Amino acid sequence: MPDRDVSDRYTALSLGVLSVYLVVMVVPLVGLAARTATWAPLAMHTAMLSAVVCALVCGTFPSRIVRTVRDWTPLAVGPFLYIELRWIIEGVGRPHLDALVRGWEASAFASDPSRTLAAQLHSSALSEVLHLCYLAYYALIYAPPALLTLTGSRNAFVRSTFALVVVYCLCFATYALLPVDGPRFLLGPSDAPDGPVRSIVIALLESGSSRGTAFPSSHVAASVVATMSALRFQRALGIVMVFVTIGLGFGAVYGGYHYAVDVVAGLFVGIAATGVARVVERRLL
Repeated sequence: MPDRDVSDRYTALSLGVLSVYLVVMVVPLVGLAARTATWAPLAMHTAMLSAVVCALVCGTFPSRIVRTVRDWTPLAVGPFLYIELRWIIEGVGRPHLDALVRGWEASAFASDPSRTLAAQLHSSALSEVLHLCYLAYYALIYAPPALLTLTGSRNAFVRSTFALVVVYCLCFATYALLPVDGPRFLLGPSDAPDGPVRSIVIALLESGSSRGTAFPSSHVAASVVATMSALRFQRALGIVMVFVTIGLGFGAVYGGYHYAVDVVAGLFVGIAATGVARVVERRLL
């Protein structure tokens, strides 16, 4: 099968999975709108769904620009999908399970690492490095696909994107059904040393974080998927990403943004999503 046909099928698969997720999530947003007369989240969600479906049905257009837009659509809507989780979680109305997750944390660790790690390793330099790794999440997700686009490696791009779609749908569906707030919402950030990078991270979280999205850590899960894809298609970059992802995981706990079990769960979800994507790839080819 020609590479272009395989790439087109991958993009259609990513858009199809994303469309199913978006259709399912209409239900809690309709319920939220009916209860609270808050229609903006449903309108934004409908616009995203329309954009994804439009990209899906435009697969017959031969234009290179259209193909590029279709390929990038799943990654482009990702931040909006995360932001709207605050309304989806409220619409579903499930109880938040921090007490359960904190019980797991107590069983697995002698202390609460999200409270004690920064105190035990109280270093301004370490704090800034770990927060920089945490902030680098956005580069981990978007820089490798951008480089693949620039080098014309479309087949690698669409395979990497599909794995990210899988991991995001797994994480976001879990948040809707089993929301966990995380230590930052309940107790605030840790007592890590202040610094400019830490200040940026806290400001971003306060302005854009959705409550109930702690377990598993989608930051870790998606970074693991992106890193494993990069190791496969962009090996030198992937090796660098391994160290950044490790720092991101430690930074999530060091800064008090996640329980340690959130990070561990994110690691396994990322590995599982990569495995699912590879199984689909073998069947697709």
